[in-house]
Amino acid sequence: MSDFAGGFLAVVFLLCGLAAVFSLTALKLEIGPAGKVLSWARAAMLAAAGLSVVVLILLAAAFLTDDFSIAVVARFSSAELPYCYKLSALWAGSAGSLLFWMVAVMALFALWLLVSERGDLKFDALTLSIGSGICWWFSALLVFAAKPFAGCPVTIDNGMGLNPLLQNFWMLIHPPLMFIGYSAFLIPFVVVSAAVLAGRTELAGFYEQLRRWLLAGLCLLCLGIAMGARWSYIELGWGGYWAWDPVENASLLPLLVGLAALHALVGGKVSEKFRFWVIALAPLPFILCLVATFITRSGILASVHSFERNVMFSALLAFIGCCFLLWLACIIRAAKNVTVSPARPDKAISDKTGLLFWACVIFVFSAAVIGVATLLPVIWTFVVTRTFYDSVISGAGVISAFLVGLAALSGLRKSNRTILPEALGCSAAGLISYGLVFKLLDVTLLMALACGVCAFSFVAVFIKLWVDSKTGGRIGGNIAHLGLLLFVVSAGFSSYEQITQIQLAKGGKMMLGSRYEFVYDSFVHKSSDGIIKVGP
Repeated sequence: MSDFAGGFLAVVFLLCGLAAVFSLTALKLEIGPAGKVLSWARAAMLAAAGLSVVVLILLAAAFLTDDFSIAVVARFSSAELPYCYKLSALWAGSAGSLLFWMVAVMALFALWLLVSERGDLKFDALTLSIGSGICWWFSALLVFAAKPFAGCPVTIDNGMGLNPLLQNFWMLIHPPLMFIGYSAFLIPFVVVSAAVLAGRTELAGFYEQLRRWLLAGLCLLCLGIAMGARWSYIELGWGGYWAWDPVENASLLPLLVGLAALHALVGGKVSEKFRFWVIALAPLPFILCLVATFITRSGILASVHSFERNVMFSALLAFIGCCFLLWLACIIRAAKNVTVSPARPDKAISDKTGLLFWACVIFVFSAAVIGVATLLPVIWTFVVTRTFYDSVISGAGVISAFLVGLAALSGLRKSNRTILPEALGCSAAGLISYGLVFKLLDVTLLMALACGVCAFSFVAVFIKLWVDSKTGGRIGGNIAHLGLLLFVVSAGFSSYEQITQIQLAKGGKMMLGSRYEFVYDSFVHKSSDGIIKVGP
């Protein structure tokens, strides 16, 4: 079966190449012939996407049927594994996970081709050429480097088995969600690049397309990160849900920049000043997804998530460079061609514009700090500790939480003549929470202040949510802001986790903080299933 499936993969590579060539050719032809050639390109891309799904099914079948003649099956699966973990072993290795990502990229790009409106020939040709070019690169990487259907050089009867740490329910869901979320960010990258190069940033539905696909990518990425954090809490024993591991950090970069792009899109509805920032920020999450993949697969940083360094190192780096240059060219072109009309002198709009602007700044600033601090050891032997991340990012989180409350109060002006009672109520809730936390809990002044700010914003968002539910307003943004506030509070308290190793003689004592005292009294020997266990 390996030769059969490998042949299908080669056909996918050829079809993507044909789609790219046809779409580039259409740019040079007159309208009539160009439309026909473009239809060929679209058909080739759709065929490649369908065939890639078949290739993924064939590899999944190899895992489920214990085909140990294929190297990745022999290395990451075994005959004794339950079927669910045999399936998850598909993305346990570098080749299988890359195949899954390629299929997700092609499937979502094909979906966009099917549902998007067509009409502008130049824009359609550029989207097809850029999208199919990216899909062609993924398929080339699989055909010439990863080789998921390569034969096993030695005979293995039962397989080497899946790493016990990966035999967890959350690992059945976490990687697929991450890869599908990464793939959704391809559409904003393709759409913005093509629109800028074609001079079509005013096309109907352009910004709405970006909003939908950014939302899809962000939702899937949030779910994937949350499930990965749960897995690490259970299996790695970090004592918390986040340890600022390099690969974890890398997954935050597209999330934070995607949030900035989404807020810029919201700002574009009230002020044209955000149009350039939408064009600058919307393609970046896809590039940062490639950076996250590079960190995972290059081995340049030590991480519990990393694959071993392999031949894909140089290809990934070169592809990131090409995507970055395309993005940079679009930024330069947009800076020259995108015009902005004078803003209307409206106080409410001005307030909302300012809040959205600073939200974008905070998200981009946080991503920049995390990215630089994560990659700093590559260029300079310097260890960035968890304390650094906690101190810097927690400050950005508190400011973001405060802006959320201000944004909610600002939004109430649409339905209320004055927001003074609501503002006083939110401030009272914040002050009371600040006092109670600082007085009753053993926390710092900064942590108590963070709790007070979050309480202020919680009340403001709940009021806004109640008003919107009565007036038929959108409630999705309010729910998302509540999630952000919960994240800020939980992240703040998780920074107070303490892991201590100490040797105590019998009768010895240890203080943890100022409130807890541990005394070593005795150990009890227990026997279970023939195994002697020692515990308190």
